[in-house]
Amino acid sequence: MTDEEKLLINLKKRRRGSLEKAVDIYTPYVSVIVYNIIGGIMTKEDVEEAVSDVFVSLWKSAGELDVKKGCIRTYLGALARNCARKKLRGFKGAYAQLDESAAASEEELCARLELDEERAMLLELIKDLGEPDCEIFLRYYWYNERISKISDVTGICKSTITTKLQRGRKKLKEILTKREERQ
Repeated sequence: MTDEEKLLINLKKRRRGSLEKAVDIYTPYVSVIVYNIIGGIMTKEDVEEAVSDVFVSLWKSAGELDVKKGCIRTYLGALARNCARKKLRGFKGAYAQLDESAAASEEELCARLELDEERAMLLELIKDLGEPDCEIFLRYYWYNERISKISDVTGICKSTITTKLQRGRKKLKEILTKREERQ
């Protein structure tokens, strides 16, 4: 029986600590999905709230989970997409709610949009690294997790994680340098 199946059974039985373990393991995965849907439009707090809502939904529906199917990751991915889309539908539009006195200057708005575009591009490049490199990068740089914790969660030894981070940085630097040369 895999660790994921054990976690699924523990969630279904509502055992103490099972939700916390799911949150520890799957927060980076859920966060990326939610961010890709609403991150460029809504605030960081809205993204965090949607991620929290995903885990609340997991806990509420834990009794209905099918242990035979046994894939929490897929279930959480669907929950994350649905939760983010629901939040997006409820969003009336930040610009419609702003009054003239609270609106940012055109320069500030352009700078923010440029930063959001750069973040989205970097996130796409990190995704292109493939698994497990993508997960390692997100956990280390996005969520500020220590290498020892990443090693515990992924089952990859610390030295391999360090090497993957080093090679990934080098690969991203090469890609970004080539993009700059083309422009």
